[in-house]
Amino acid sequence: MDVAVIGGSVAGLQAALTLGRARRRVVLFDDGQPRNRTASHVHNYLGAVDLAPGELLANGRRQLAAYGVDVQESRVEDVTPDDDGFVVDGRQVRVVVLATGLRDELPDVPGVADGWGQSVVACPHCHGWEVRDQPLVQLGMRGAPDRSVARALLLSRWSDDVVLCTDGDVLTGTQLDRLAVAGVKVRTERVAEVGSGVRLVNGESLAARRVFVVVRQHQQSDLAERLGCQVSDGAVVADDGGRTTVPGVYAVGTTAAPALLAIGAAGQASTAAVAVHGDLLESDLGGGW
Repeated sequence: MDVAVIGGSVAGLQAALTLGRARRRVVLFDDGQPRNRTASHVHNYLGAVDLAPGELLANGRRQLAAYGVDVQESRVEDVTPDDDGFVVDGRQVRVVVLATGLRDELPDVPGVADGWGQSVVACPHCHGWEVRDQPLVQLGMRGAPDRSVARALLLSRWSDDVVLCTDGDVLTGTQLDRLAVAGVKVRTERVAEVGSGVRLVNGESLAARRVFVVVRQHQQSDLAERLGCQVSDGAVVADDGGRTTVPGVYAVGTTAAPALLAIGAAGQASTAAVAVHGDLLESDLGGGW
């Protein structure tokens, strides 16, 4: 095999598609646990209107079949470097593309995890249009007031009825001034529970058509670190072609760039796959890595 793609969400599928179309021998490993699996729909993805995440990924898998990509429904726990490249789940491959993605650490507030992907979401660009002009609550992540304020300011472009719940964090005068200019109301009380709205510890309830949250993101897999790739601020360090600090190992999608939306992850993966093909060709011609 030329390439093992580890991870089968949009970035992994797009990398495998681009490489398959380049007539590379590709095996894709997917454990069937995409980060957005709890969401009802994928929004802001050109050409995909109101598709469920599973439907979008199933469409991608069907495309791969035409190019001979071998799809393995398994989770890769180890990658072993050797003189010929790498061994991945018993398969000898020349290069590895990590599309393992992220996992989200949610605010530690009752009800957030239960509503995640449905009544509780994170990204205004992904979900804001669907709840435009309706009451919205931005729930902060304790200890990260700057991110909470920035997200509430962003959300104010979708609705003029936005409340920022800091969950106990105290904001600066400058932050409060900016929020006031944007029309965002602020509640600093601790949050007792999130459900159809938000209930504060004093018993007061805030109406919300959707609760947006700030999350902390972590790599879903430690394969990159175990392979010796440099990781910085939760992202695998990679150049514009997805090349990590370890020759023959590439990182695509949110594995390398956590802020990417789904369509951005697919685009970045396609660009990286072109680089993978070019690097393999250079190696074929005797140029090495």
